[in-house]
Order: sequence, then structure tokens, then C-alpha cells
Amino acid sequence: MKTNVSRSKKFSRSLLFFSVLLMAVLISVWARAEQVILAWDANTETDLAGYRIHYGTASGSYTTSVDVHNATTFTVTGLSAGRTYYFAASAYDSSGNESDYSNEVSHSIPAVNQAPSKPSTPSGASIATVNTVIPFTTAATDPNGHSIEYRYDWGVGVLSNWGAAGQSHSWTAAGQYLVKAQACDSLGALSAWSEGLAVAISGPAPVVVDSDEDGFPDSQDAFPDDPKEWADTNGNSIGDNADAAAAAEKQVPEAPVLISPVDDEVVSTMAVLKTGTFHAAVTGAAHAKTRWQVFRDEDGACVLDIQSPTASTGLTVPKLVLDEGTSYFWRAQFIDTEGMASNWSDYEDFATAATDSDLNANGIPDAQEVASKVDLDKDGLKDNQQTTIKSVKMEGTTVQIGVSIKDCPTALAVESVESEDPHQSEAYASTSSLRLPFGLINFRIAVLKPGDQAAIKLYFSDPAPAKSQWYKYDPIAGSWCDFSAYARFAANRRSLTLTLRDGGPGDADGVANGVIVDPAGVVLASSSGEDSIVSNTVGGLDTPSGSGGGGCFIQSAAAAPGISSNLWILLSLTGLVGVRRMRDARDEHEIERHNACDEP
Repeated sequence: MKTNVSRSKKFSRSLLFFSVLLMAVLISVWARAEQVILAWDANTETDLAGYRIHYGTASGSYTTSVDVHNATTFTVTGLSAGRTYYFAASAYDSSGNESDYSNEVSHSIPAVNQAPSKPSTPSGASIATVNTVIPFTTAATDPNGHSIEYRYDWGVGVLSNWGAAGQSHSWTAAGQYLVKAQACDSLGALSAWSEGLAVAISGPAPVVVDSDEDGFPDSQDAFPDDPKEWADTNGNSIGDNADAAAAAEKQVPEAPVLISPVDDEVVSTMAVLKTGTFHAAVTGAAHAKTRWQVFRDEDGACVLDIQSPTASTGLTVPKLVLDEGTSYFWRAQFIDTEGMASNWSDYEDFATAATDSDLNANGIPDAQEVASKVDLDKDGLKDNQQTTIKSVKMEGTTVQIGVSIKDCPTALAVESVESEDPHQSEAYASTSSLRLPFGLINFRIAVLKPGDQAAIKLYFSDPAPAKSQWYKYDPIAGSWCDFSAYARFAANRRSLTLTLRDGGPGDADGVANGVIVDPAGVVLASSSGEDSIVSNTVGGLDTPSGSGGGGCFIQSAAAAPGISSNLWILLSLTGLVGVRRMRDARDEHEIERHNACDEP
């Protein structure tokens, strides 16, 4: 791009600190393309007209220039993985004068993640007797330098858990077994299976006693002296053949039929999931609960795993669980009053609409952003110039709240923050009796690894009322509950330390997936005692000493941590590796291997 030869000296001076004032940027690993985000302090000239960003793949040679007008942040997209880019900026005034280039900054975009190499053939004893523990070991390499875990196939489809390269196994029956190994990197990429090691297991044939000669050994026969009975599924001392109740227990409800959204329908981020009606397999059994799961289409990661507390054929996905402009797929499962779970439904696809509510993509609705001079945590730095705190105007009030992870080593990022006046009729968390002087705040926190506990600090522009407490909103049950056992107000009540756990009580997505979604607020104590509150026992958090109060929980499926679906990189300029799509390999086995949700 040609620049104006009469560049103004004052513009040259004003951009002298561009490279010094670049702010660290956090970008999630599931974004669709490689990108970097630039940010700089605004110039102070009264005739400033705007800025231009210049970049290219060689130092000092900028093949692309973009006029960003008066913005002080800009996202450069469409960059190529595996290449280094160089960036500079210039400012121009209303007369067309343009400054010199700022100091140059550069960043290398990482290459696309590749799967580990095929592990070596497992080494270990190839001949042994039954019940002998045999150690095996294998090795693989990762082209991207990521950490690797291994699992073994001990033959006939018996798999070990993911773990170290060296693992042990014993067999209880004689036979020929083929032992293979597979590697998985920290981003979930799987290697091919290794070549197999043949292992011959020998030993004396077990002594089988079948007293009633019904074909079932006494060790597996609940009625060893009755050739007509051998199983007692429900443990009522009546054989299954004579027990109609036992036969009924083997029947499960019909799998749900998904009604909407289907066929890639575009919906809001608070998608309403609907199934068809419940059909029981046993006369008298009724619909008790429904389990809902939503997966991100791009990488198969489970972002929602919720079990409704009542018979439900509809669920509104909680705020901040889904991202705008993103594709997802989902499924559901019915559970009847006998405790029997249906098979999972088929999968259906949908996408979320993109809106213009957050044009600068900083995770705060534009209408709720605080003024540029706000410093709620009083650290001498403006909140909107830091990545460890996001501050927001609270709807329906004059209060501002900042959500900070500055002193929490397990928290990686404040991804999103937004507020809501719950007293509005169309509010997400409407209430008729609770008094919320600061309104409802929703925020999403990324943690280091799935299941992590994090201590988040909230800063208030006004002190919280003396008799107020911290309450959580359960979007699935549609109720508020006391969470003050895990919330500690400062002495001046201008801040609050909140203890949360990914996938634990209060995490609205119900799954340990590296992200905590938390809707909550300050509630004034009721003088009449008429507030409608659901209070449940909280589990899964380390209670801060000296705290008290009740608690609540989201009806989650208690998913165990798996491979992390969130990987965060903190850089002055952040490059992003797009992850490979998995939509064409979405059979049941693959999904259960890659998402962080366990089957019931």
C-alpha cells in the first residue's frame, strides 16, 4: 500500500509505543481459522481519523493493509498454519496525513496438529500361565511435541484405560491373545494400532460344578439345585423364569425421537431442544427424567450433559453454553420410573445464529461494556486493558461488576460475561419474589483441565448490602438456591471470592469439560420468609473455611474428566491452530472416545 509522503510528525510519535502496549490475548482452540488479535492504546490527537494495520510474511514487507477506522483492536483472520507473519500499524488524520509504521511485531502460526506415530509392537512375555501378571511396554512419538497417553487391547476386545506406556495384565483363562497398543496426544488425536504381540496363556482347566446340570455352573447359578431356574435379576429370591417382575425389569423405554432443532436448523444460543412423547415398555412405568447431551460439531467435544429433574420433553440450553455461529449435534435419552434408561436417540444437527451484539469480540455485549476508565479491582490498570478481568454494566441497575481470575492458577480465561435484569418479563432467570439489587450475572470461565476447582473474584462498584447473600440460578430446575457456603464477601463488601468446580455444583453445562458456566447474583435476605428457594446439598467442592449457608446443584450426569476439549495459549500475539472436523466419523464408539461425557 502506498502511504502519504507528508506523514505527520505527531502521528509518528503517538504510535511509538504500539508494540509495547500490545495486550495478551486468549483464543480458544476450537475457533475455525488461524487468527491473531492486535490491541493498542488510542491516540489523543483531536483530528485523528483512524488506523491501518499492515502485515505480510516477510519483515518490513507488508503485502496486506486494512483500514480499521477508529478501532483499537483488530482480529486478523485467514492466516496460514505453519507460517510467520509480521505486523505493524499506522495512524492517519482527517486531512489524509499518515504516520510512520509502528514497531513491528511477529508471530508464527503453529502447524495443524498431527496424530502420534503408530506405537511399537508391545514388548513383554509371550508365554505365561493363567493369573500371572505380565508387564508390557510400547513407545510412540508425537510430531507436534504433545504429551502422549497409551491404551492396550489385551485381545478379544478387552481394552485398558488410558495411561502410561508401561502397563500390566493377567488372563484368567487359557488361550491365545494378541496384545496391541494405541497412542493419543493431549489434543485427542489417535494413532493407528500397533502390530500385535501373540501371547500364549496356559493352565489347568478350571473345575466346573453344575449340580442341577442345567448348563450353568454353580458359581453362576442363583439356584444350583433347580434346573428350571438360574438367574435372579432383581434379587427377590424368585427365579427369573417364575418372576414376571424380573422379566419386566429387562425392558427399557423406547428411545426418544428428536423433534427440534433438526436438519442443521439455525437457532439462538439458547436453543430449545424438543423430543417426541415418552413411550413406556412396561405397563405402569412412567416417564421420570430425560438426559440431554450436546456436542460441538467441529471436534466432537461434549458441551452439555444434563439430566432433567422431572419428566421432560423440552430443554432450553443455558446461557453461555453455546457459542454464536457454531455447528452442534445432540441426542437424548428417556429414564422411566423403574429406573430403566432407553437407548440413546439418533443424532440431529443444528447451528447457532451469529449476531452483532459483541462486535469487538471481547466476550462482553457491546451495550453492557463499562467506560474505558473503569478500574473495579483498583490495581491501577483499566479493566478493559487486561485479559484477567472482564467488567460489565448490570442491567436495570447503576452497578458494575468485574469478574477476575488474576490470582487463580487453575483459571485460564474469563471467556464471556453478561448481565440481566431478572425482573423483566422476558428474562432468562425471571423471579417474582427474590430481591436482586445487582441483577443476574452470567459468566463463563475456562480452567486448566477438566474438573478443576477455581477461586474467582468478583468486584462491585457499590458495596453489597449488609444482609445480602450469594445465590445461584439453576436454569434446568428454574430455581434459585443459596450458594453462600462457597462465597466469601470482603469486609467492605465491595468484592466476593467464589469457589467453583468444573462439572460440579452450579456449573450450568453439567459436564467436566474445562469450562464453568455460572449464572448467579446478590440476593437480599427476605424479611417475610416467602422467597421460593430450592436448597440442596452441595458436593464436589472444597469448602472455604469460615463459610456457611446452604447450596444447590445442576442436575448433571456426573461426567468424569476425559481428554480436555479446551486448550488455551497465552501470547502477546496469539496464533490459532484449527482443529480437524470429525463430523464424518461420528459413530457411537468414536463419540464416546473423544467427548468428556460418560454413559449412565
